[in-house]
Amino acid sequence: MTRLFRALPLCALAALSAGAQQATLDSATLAGFPWRTLGPANFEGRVADVVGIPSPSQTFFVAAAAGGIWKTTNGGVTFRPVFDDQRTVSMGALAIAPSDTQQVWAGTGEQNSRNTIEPGRGIFKSTDGGITWRSMGLERTQHIGRIVVHPTNPNIVYVAALGAAWTANPERGLYKTEDGGQSWKLVKFVSDRAGFVDVALDPKDPNTVWAASYERLRGPYFLTSGGPGSALWKSTDAGATWTEIRGGGFPETTKGRISLAIYPQDPNIVYTMIEADSVRGRTAAKGAPRGPKQKLGNGLYRPRDGGRTWEKMNDANTRPFYYSQVRVHPRNPDRVWFSSTPVLVSNDGGKTARTATQGIHVDHHAMWIDPAQPDHFIVGDDGGISITWDGGGTYDFPANLPIAQFYDVSFDFETPYNVCAGAQDNGSWCGPSRRKSGPVTNAYWSTISGGDGFYTAQHPAEPWVVFGESQGGNISRLNLRTGERASLVKPAWRPRYQQFEDSVLVTRGDTTQAETREQRDRIAALRARQRADSAQFDVRFNWETPYFLSTHNSDVMYVGGNRVLKSTRRGDSLYFISPDLSKQQRAKIDTSMNKTGGITLDATGAETYGTVVSLAESYVRPGFLYAGTDDGNVWTTTTDGATWEPIPATRFPGLPRGDVYVSRIEPSHFDSLSFYVAFDNHRWNDFTPYVYATIDGGRTFRSIAAGLPTGSADFVHVIREDPVSRDLLYVGTSVGAYVSLDRGASWQRFMTNLPTVPVFDLKIHPRDHELIAATHGRGLWVVDVTPLQQMAGSALTTVASAPTHLFTPKTGYEYGQGPAVGESSNGGGHKSFAAPSPAYGAEIVYRIAAGATPPAPVAAGSGPAADTTAGGSAG
Repeated sequence: MTRLFRALPLCALAALSAGAQQATLDSATLAGFPWRTLGPANFEGRVADVVGIPSPSQTFFVAAAAGGIWKTTNGGVTFRPVFDDQRTVSMGALAIAPSDTQQVWAGTGEQNSRNTIEPGRGIFKSTDGGITWRSMGLERTQHIGRIVVHPTNPNIVYVAALGAAWTANPERGLYKTEDGGQSWKLVKFVSDRAGFVDVALDPKDPNTVWAASYERLRGPYFLTSGGPGSALWKSTDAGATWTEIRGGGFPETTKGRISLAIYPQDPNIVYTMIEADSVRGRTAAKGAPRGPKQKLGNGLYRPRDGGRTWEKMNDANTRPFYYSQVRVHPRNPDRVWFSSTPVLVSNDGGKTARTATQGIHVDHHAMWIDPAQPDHFIVGDDGGISITWDGGGTYDFPANLPIAQFYDVSFDFETPYNVCAGAQDNGSWCGPSRRKSGPVTNAYWSTISGGDGFYTAQHPAEPWVVFGESQGGNISRLNLRTGERASLVKPAWRPRYQQFEDSVLVTRGDTTQAETREQRDRIAALRARQRADSAQFDVRFNWETPYFLSTHNSDVMYVGGNRVLKSTRRGDSLYFISPDLSKQQRAKIDTSMNKTGGITLDATGAETYGTVVSLAESYVRPGFLYAGTDDGNVWTTTTDGATWEPIPATRFPGLPRGDVYVSRIEPSHFDSLSFYVAFDNHRWNDFTPYVYATIDGGRTFRSIAAGLPTGSADFVHVIREDPVSRDLLYVGTSVGAYVSLDRGASWQRFMTNLPTVPVFDLKIHPRDHELIAATHGRGLWVVDVTPLQQMAGSALTTVASAPTHLFTPKTGYEYGQGPAVGESSNGGGHKSFAAPSPAYGAEIVYRIAAGATPPAPVAAGSGPAADTTAGGSAG
């Protein structure tokens, strides 16, 4: 038997700081904890924009919605990330200067206002082809819809700034620079609620500018797309003065999102995708014949005279707030692409259309057409990018961009362990955390459920039994060995309602006979109970419904709706164990479920409100449960749901008043009275981190957020306590991961190799001592925290004071490996994704102080030692 030992250069250069008040690690020590990616890239992830350099160049850039910027110089065979070192990662728009393709502009903050939209930090510029970037201002605009660069003067740039998504703010509008971004002028401002989402220059006269203003607002329970600030504007003097497009067939009702595309050969032809309301509130005169049913003015419009008269070409415009893209062929004025759920294409200006993106993901947000070779174009959607060279007849899906937007992650206890996670609009996936030999490629990942993926679970004793869910709490259980799938049945009002209907029929009896007084009273009582029971069983489930298997009995499942449910049969026979735990704000709930969207109704369940969004059980005591809601309630029960105790918001010092989303509740692994609560108030445009700890069962709390960064998208998604050391805490925010070695008294950035990215979930594998991160933009990541667990708390002083320190090794395991899957033994080319596996074998980790002599490599058994320390002496 052969065992390998690796000696890791944990901190060869500097000492540790273990002061009386704070326990922190130096940069050299932190560098000894490198994260490694797991990917996958099977489905890539949501894309906000794509731009390229015309043929014969093979260079193009991809802006991931929350995964930064990626560049390829070989047509998509390989990519590299080029924006990882910035403090923002949410991307909106890209632009390349036509006269100097080394100049690339990036507008941060996604422009597609879905419920997980992340704010940006203004506009950035690269002068070396995207290798390095410099912030050029507009930091408070938060979201940027489009950038356009003058065709011959790269110093002239227009930026369509949408502004904040979650509130009104004055930092929005159409901005222009004439000095390459050194200064900006707001050339068109509409209101503090209406920014700009699109801008285009006349290809023959760049002093003629078209721009679309867009009024939209998101709230915790609603989306409003459209308002009086939405309009289409035209300037013929480079933005000095503006005329609003009105009349001539252009929609006269309230408008929402508008996008535009100018035909290069004849700029009088301007295609626009318009979200426009119907004529509301108009009633027909009494006795007048009923006219045709009103419909929205949404659709594709086109003028042939520069905007004086307009013709509606097509009614299609699904979910304008999320899609609404239009492109025209560079050489054919009647060939136009416009995006709804799939991209549609027309050869007659939009009069007739067909699907243009067969065989690839739907939900399209981006498209770049090579002007020198128009049959070559790239589309971007919720599933990454796809490339065509034959005008959309066939597509190449690279499957090599690891930009998955995962929400939550779980693990099993196989050797090596497997992880499962749910991704935005790409279902839930499972794959290995490593391989004995060779990388983890896409071939080792498999999907276990569809729709939008969220929480997953894996049975600890039977790892072939896994759970996945789609939006709205639609959970299923899958047996990976047999392929058997069971959809878990949620309690609903209708079955109980029908039971009462049957009782009413039995009570009434013969309907040919007059109803007796006794029957009438009995039926009235049944109807009253029917209404009450129906209301109790009318359960709401969040878009991201929390559920888990109990650590005390893995056949027990808990699920959070607006009430908490329990099953003792692996999700079968769910029953209620709580009342409605929300604030029961009926008007907000009704809006969230039936009226949200604005001009275009978009009641998809994404805003469903008044629900449990954080649910946990004590790791120490079964039946000790904790629940937090999206409207700010926190509850505990020590009786497995028999009784629930609310925790008033006043117990959380510094927490804003109102409905603050409870992003995570983390029970302690060490006692039943300690737990942690994280709040996320970004839905009220407050990006401050809020994290609290209690040691007395929730009677008092102290804030432990001091030391976490502020000033950007620093709101907290998750907090975890380490299962080995109670002094060791981890936090995931919308810009990264942080660690505390002193129970939250101080925090440090914990991101060696991990890019700036929203960290939505963290889990610690108790056997393998690895921290697993589910990021919402860069897939899954793992880091070994074994030495960190042995440095937390008072142990840090001991480690810091010793010239050398040998950490207790974690258990190493031998395991086999089957044949390589999906790989060629003769080489598979370069268009692939591969996550390198760590070296097989056990690990010995030690720390060397400055001036100390490193130990010699060691070996056990008959195999060699693998010494990976840095060469030379320590110092």
